[in-house]
Amino acid sequence: MSNTFLQRRRPVLFYVRLIVLGLVTFVAVGLVVQTALMPKHPPNYRVPAAAVGPGSVTGIDQNGKLIDFGEHPPPLQLLPGTRMVHEVSVGYPHSMLGAVSAAVQYWGQIASTLDPVRASQIGSVVADPAWPNAVAELSEGPINSRERLGLPTSGPVPDGASMLLTPVAYQIRQIRTDSVTVLLLGYLQITLPDQESKNRIGVFPLQMHWAAGDWKMPAPTLSADYSGLEAMPGSEEAAAMGWQPLASR
Repeated sequence: MSNTFLQRRRPVLFYVRLIVLGLVTFVAVGLVVQTALMPKHPPNYRVPAAAVGPGSVTGIDQNGKLIDFGEHPPPLQLLPGTRMVHEVSVGYPHSMLGAVSAAVQYWGQIASTLDPVRASQIGSVVADPAWPNAVAELSEGPINSRERLGLPTSGPVPDGASMLLTPVAYQIRQIRTDSVTVLLLGYLQITLPDQESKNRIGVFPLQMHWAAGDWKMPAPTLSADYSGLEAMPGSEEAAAMGWQPLASR
C-alpha cells in the first residue's frame, strides 16, 4: 500500500499529528513536539499539569529580568544573530534573551524544510558538539515528514510542497547558567501540491545549551508531555497557561 494511495484515502488533516514524528526523528533522539488540530475544543482555561503555576517563572522582560507567572510585559523583541552560517543566524549572547532568540531561529529552520540536505546543513550549525550524530539524525526528519505526507522520500522537494513554522509565543523552564528549556507556541503550515495550506497550532520544546561560544541544541532528553499547553495564541487560555508573546518580526 503506497503513501500516495494513503493520501487519497486520508486528507492532510490525518497527517498533521503524524508529521510531528518526522520533523527531527523523535523516536531516535527523544525530542517531543505536540501539534494540535485547530480548533480543538471550547475554551476552558483550566491550567494543565504541564503548565507552571503562580510564583513560577515563565519568561523574561526585554532587559533579561525573569518574570513570574501572571505578569504580562510587552511582546519580547528577539535578538538577531551576529553572523550567518549556511543561512542560519548564529552568534547569540550568553543570556536568556539570547537563548530564546536562538531557539526561535533554530526551530524555525528545522521545522521549515522538507529537504534532507538542508536539514544536514542546519544540524551542522546548531547542534551541540557533544551530540555527534546530530547531522545524520536531523537529516532523517524531512524524510520521515515526506513519507507521512505521501510525498516522495528522495529527490527534490515536489513543487508546491512545503512546511513553515512561525513561533508566536514562548515559555522558559529548567533555567541554569548554561542551559534552559524553551517552549515555543506556533503555527505549523503544511502545504501539499494542488492543495490549500493547512495551519495548525503546535507546542515545540527545545533544550538549549551554551557551548563553543554560542547557544547550541544538545541531543534531546525531554520526557515531559507539553501537549496540554496547546492554546490559541493571544487568547485568555494561552495567558492562563503562562505563554508570553513574541514580537512580530
